[in-house]
Formats: sequence, C-alpha cells, structure tokens
Amino acid sequence: MTITKSDFDPHCFGGQYQDPPETLHFQFEGVRCDNYVHRYILVDKFRPNKIDSRSKKTEEEKDKSHKDIAAGYLPLVLKEEVKPGLIDKIKNIFSNG
Repeated sequence: MTITKSDFDPHCFGGQYQDPPETLHFQFEGVRCDNYVHRYILVDKFRPNKIDSRSKKTEEEKDKSHKDIAAGYLPLVLKEEVKPGLIDKIKNIFSNG
C-alpha cells in the first residue's frame, strides 16, 4: 500500500520531531481506503524490547488480533464524559514511561 500525499507520508518524518507527536495523519492509496486522511492518536508507548517488531504485539497481546488490541484502547478514546484533568494524567503517564 502506498502513501498518496507527501504531507501524510511517514517516511517524511526524518528529524522533524523533537518529541513524539500525539497525533499522526496518513493518506493511503488502496481499493478500500477511499480518499480519506486517517488520524492516529497516541494511546501507548513501549520500549523496543517490549514489543515484537514484526507482529507489533507485546507478550500480553500475542494471542490477540490487532482488532482486539485496538478495541482495548477504545474506552479511553470514545468516552463521552472525561473528568477534568484525566487527559493530562494520561499524558503524564506516557511521558514518564
């Protein structure tokens, strides 16, 4: 699958970021991709030795599908009411990981 626009090409990251971005945007070319920009939100981070570089799964996730793994994060993202300061607490957890 190829990227259609350089604005959304992950190969263009280079030295652009001093800190990891909280959102990434990609536009893919493919039969089922249509003409959309896909937004990905940072929900977790791992040390390289804690995630398999091929499967992109941790030891705890190895028997789960990627769809099941993503579903585990959805309550964080889709929650309608967010307590004040919860987002900041989540950001602090990831920045101190």
